[in-house]
Amino acid sequence: MDGSNAATMAVPLTEARQELVKQRILEGACRLLARGEGWTFAAVAKVAGVPERTIYRYFPAREDLLHGIFELANQRIGFSGAMPTSAQGLTELVRRCFPGFDELAPVIHELLIAPEGRLARLRHKSARQRASLALVRAEVPGLDAASATRIAAVLQLLGQAATWQVLRDYWEMDGAEAAEASALAIELILLGARSGKKPASKKRRVKAARAVEEA
Repeated sequence: MDGSNAATMAVPLTEARQELVKQRILEGACRLLARGEGWTFAAVAKVAGVPERTIYRYFPAREDLLHGIFELANQRIGFSGAMPTSAQGLTELVRRCFPGFDELAPVIHELLIAPEGRLARLRHKSARQRASLALVRAEVPGLDAASATRIAAVLQLLGQAATWQVLRDYWEMDGAEAAEASALAIELILLGARSGKKPASKKRRVKAARAVEEA
C-alpha cells in the first residue's frame, strides 16, 4: 500500500474514532441523567471513561453537550429532525415520539428545565416555525396570516416534549395516552379552523358576560 492510499484510509478511520468517542460521552451523560445525578463535565468524563479535556474538545460548553443529548434522544425515539407539514404527519409523529419520551423521561426532563436545554432546543426554532406554518397553510388554505400564526404556534406546542411532560405531571398520562390527547386536540383545532369559526375577542366575551348578568 502506497502512502496516498494509507492517508486516504486514515481519514475515515479517524472520523469513526471521533464519532465513537462522542457517542461514549453522550451515553455517559444520559446514564448520569437517568440516575438523577449531576452532570458536571468531570462526572460525565468518569462515567464515559475519557479524560475531561476530551469532553471539552467535542462539547466546549454545557449547551453543546445538551444539544448532543437532544440529538441522541431524537435518534432513540425515531425522530429524524424534519418536522411534518401535514396534520397526518404531525399526529403520526406525536404517536411515535410521546411513548418514546417515557423511556427517556429523566433525560427529557433535564432538556426541558435546564437553561442550556432551552438554548439547545431553540437552535431549530426557525425551521420548526416554518414547518408548522406550512402545515396550517396546507390544511387550512386561505386562512388570514394572524390566525395562521396563532394556530401554527399551538400545533407546534402540541407536538413538543413540553406537552408530554405537562400531561404526565398533571394528569398521570403515559406517553401513549398523552399522544392520543394531543392528536385529538390537533384534529379539533384544525376542524374548527376549517369551519371558519374563530374565538370571540376579549371585548366580545366581556360584552356577552354583561348581557348574561343583566338578563
